[in-house]
Amino acid sequence: MQSGPAFWLVLLTLGVVLLAVAIGYGMMRNRGRTRLEKAHTEIETRREYQREDQDHS
Repeated sequence: MQSGPAFWLVLLTLGVVLLAVAIGYGMMRNRGRTRLEKAHTEIETRREYQREDQDHS
């Protein structure tokens, strides 16, 4: 009978740790882009718009 509360305490602790790891992983994956990445995106977007304008002309 004594192992019941201890089991739930361990299970709850593992759940909190797992949740913290998942949140940390999600924050790392959604990090902000660097200046170089932003500049590259802007350049490629402008090139794509220019190609679309040429195709419609």
